[in-house]
Amino acid sequence: MRGILIWVWTVVAGLSVADPARAAADPAALIPIDPAVRTGQLGNGLRYALMSNDRPVGGVSIRLRFDVGSYEEAEEERGLAHFLEHMAFNGTRRLPEGELMRRFAEAGVAFGRDQNAWTSQFATTYKLDLPDSDLEHLDLAFSWLRDIGDGLLLTPEAVERERGVVVAEYTAGLGPQKTWREAYLAFAAPDARSRTRPPIGVAETLATIDAAALTRFHQAWYRPELAVLIVAGDLPLDALESRVRATFGDWAPAGPPAARAAATPLALDRPLEVLTYSDPTLTPSVGACRLQGWRRQGPDTLERRQRNLTRSFWSRILARRFQLLSQGAEAPFASASLSASAWAREADAVCLNVVPGADGDWGRALGAALAEVRRFERDGPEPAEIQRLIEIDRRSASSFVAQAEDRFSSSLADGMLSIFALHDLDPGTFDAPSQRRDLYEQALSNVTPEAIREAFTAAWNGSEPHLALILTPPPPAEEVAGVWRTAMRAEMGARTAAGAAATWAYGDLGPPGRVVEQVSIEVPAFTRARLDNGVVLNVKSVAHTRDRITVDVRFGRGRRDVPDADYFAAGFGALFVARGGLERHSQTEIEDLFPNRQIGVDLSMGPDAFELSASTRPADLGIQLQLLTAFLSEPGFRDDYAGQRRVALDGVYRSWRTNPDAVLSEALRQALTPESPRGLPPRAAADALSMGDFERLYRTFLTSAPLEVTLVGDAPESEMIALAAATFGTLPPRGAHAGPRSDTFVLRFTDDRPEVMARHDGPADQASVLLGWPLFVTSPERRREERVIHVLRDILQDRIRDEVREALGASYTPAVSATFDDNGDQGQLGISVATSPADVDRVREAVRRVVAAAAAGGLTQADLDAALAPRLANVESNRATNAWWRNALNGSERQPHRLRDALDWEETYRSITLEEIRLAARMWLTGPAIEGVALPALETPATP
Repeated sequence: MRGILIWVWTVVAGLSVADPARAAADPAALIPIDPAVRTGQLGNGLRYALMSNDRPVGGVSIRLRFDVGSYEEAEEERGLAHFLEHMAFNGTRRLPEGELMRRFAEAGVAFGRDQNAWTSQFATTYKLDLPDSDLEHLDLAFSWLRDIGDGLLLTPEAVERERGVVVAEYTAGLGPQKTWREAYLAFAAPDARSRTRPPIGVAETLATIDAAALTRFHQAWYRPELAVLIVAGDLPLDALESRVRATFGDWAPAGPPAARAAATPLALDRPLEVLTYSDPTLTPSVGACRLQGWRRQGPDTLERRQRNLTRSFWSRILARRFQLLSQGAEAPFASASLSASAWAREADAVCLNVVPGADGDWGRALGAALAEVRRFERDGPEPAEIQRLIEIDRRSASSFVAQAEDRFSSSLADGMLSIFALHDLDPGTFDAPSQRRDLYEQALSNVTPEAIREAFTAAWNGSEPHLALILTPPPPAEEVAGVWRTAMRAEMGARTAAGAAATWAYGDLGPPGRVVEQVSIEVPAFTRARLDNGVVLNVKSVAHTRDRITVDVRFGRGRRDVPDADYFAAGFGALFVARGGLERHSQTEIEDLFPNRQIGVDLSMGPDAFELSASTRPADLGIQLQLLTAFLSEPGFRDDYAGQRRVALDGVYRSWRTNPDAVLSEALRQALTPESPRGLPPRAAADALSMGDFERLYRTFLTSAPLEVTLVGDAPESEMIALAAATFGTLPPRGAHAGPRSDTFVLRFTDDRPEVMARHDGPADQASVLLGWPLFVTSPERRREERVIHVLRDILQDRIRDEVREALGASYTPAVSATFDDNGDQGQLGISVATSPADVDRVREAVRRVVAAAAAGGLTQADLDAALAPRLANVESNRATNAWWRNALNGSERQPHRLRDALDWEETYRSITLEEIRLAARMWLTGPAIEGVALPALETPATP
């Protein structure tokens, strides 16, 4: 399913109906639900909330939640709630096994994307997003959801087939992080029920759960009085309510309800205790958690929002202080955080977690972070820190209100779940956007520096801490405890006062450039302009997402401008160049100068261009373009984030050998293309990278490569062009594009088809299988062939899932991919399956069988229809989005095919025929595959 939620439950918010006038006058009054939402309850106890919404046009999003999860499972049932969730996607009363996914695919619903579910310790939720409100599709959707309530076909044969899928999902989650997590929970919460109730279950019970147990659990907990139905979509409220009543009104429980499990409050009187843990694959860290008894939030009132806002302020202020302390090569730690959370309704916790700096001195790191925590407890926040957060929040609230009508039904449905409280919780928040903004202002009245300090002190001073340290080799527990006690007694000086606020140095960039050419391109209706310095502008006014504008600046040829020897450095360095700030401002100064502005810069290296990108608001577009222009003229290349960079690299090199897919990918690269630069370099070479290397690679491209700028969003095109001329137009003219390098690697496959065996250092239960077929080097002229391959990929994805996941139960997420690179790397189709070592041979044979059948002409029109429907389902609504226009226009002057590709996308896919699909399968899948297997280091190799 979509993914099992984290074990430590995060409290959900929701709302109850009340008088809006009282909410403003009485801090204890309940805050009302958004009046656009209709709530109700059927006679059988089913609660529902409905909302009409036309984004996307015709779409309908439905959520069905049962207020039960793994916390209620008996010892012999652990994993049963999640197993039952899986069974809902097999056979039901109205949709026999093997028919459900096909029927939904024909309705344009993609499994995983539009149809999914997830299980937590306290709830099981089913998700369904329909692309249209066609009556037949609505009937299908509501029939399935009703069947989940009382029409599941829990046959022994189906349960046994699905067991393999659930076990495969369990196995996929194994690894060093999970092992560490279990060790930590056994230390910090040894008697907690939640510790032994992960939603995925445990291996012992997953092997024995049967149809009878699933039926008992289903009848006891899948009951109308424990269910919540949410619908948001493009239908009138009366029509939605009528369908809910008609579908679920006669649902009755099959037997008596089960008793809920009692909570197990954690012991709060334990002395200071230490866990030391050694695993060389994990990033070193030291943490401290202090516990208090779990407290309900109480009803959603202004008082509650004031409490939550106060906690938010101290948490965010400390996060900012930690961020500042982590900067620089000599920083005491690479990162630190202090967070408050509820531990599965068994305790409230405040946890400090610190990752040591480049010197690895965990004691220094803990001492520095703890000193800042104690300083905050003593002195509280500074007024300027509070004001900065208020400005940020007000900016966000303003955008939220402006974008209220742009919210998609899927996100509304997710949010509306909070209207109804889970067991033992109070309802929380789903109010109207404008009311939320007003309530924020009211809540601010009691948020003072002293109130923030007092709230933090109350949260921080819980139990004696539980200290946990990951380090290889680990120090003695007594040493860790001693460092903590010493740090708690250490003298603290005053916090270094912030310097005077800088003045933005790039507000006046010089005389604006002139527009020397401007044309209106009728299809698909946008403006292209050229400035006198050669900068090209693609501009489109789109109001689909209000109060939002995206900016993309393409330059250079991306990785084709990078020598092979610098490939890793260029890709990794792109993540840190923007953090290097400007010549006249650090990244921190930029953030402090504009806390109330939505601005930023991201740099990426693509296959055919470098790109600076940002998302901003119309009110902030001028500043955003000034910032981008400054990066294109005076990039700073400051090394303020050296510590984070080194820790990120350390994590990569520590962990990659434990990932079967990563190990297999590297083994195949070495076997097929040993000259490729795309693997990990030697550790010493990666550690030696500095901001100087990134500057050597990027400064010339940033400051001298020709620019093509795309602006899409909620502003008049004339205004966007004028602001671009006043910023990008001030840059000096830039030279022509350089020709392609001769020392850049381009992937080409030989006729060899090796079978590669690799060994990983991860869990002994994990293996990976990959089969690949070389394709062709694509180009705009071969786009139709490429799209045919993508449809073939979708068909194979469905067939591999049916064969490997559903029939064999040998994998949770088998994946089929098709990759292309215009006039670059040779294309390839790959099938990757995470499985167990014992199932490697079965999986490999099943994949070969599916591919051979496709190559022999065994694909049908039904296969094609089921693959095309989800791909084409949201075409009309997508075309109205900022994202569609951004993708269509970005780089389209230099590469006109990008626009053509967007315009003929739908027509091409609708016209693809079964004969084309069969021809492609016969042409590209007939030959032998490149095969690879990754097995655990101590596992006996599978027979080739």
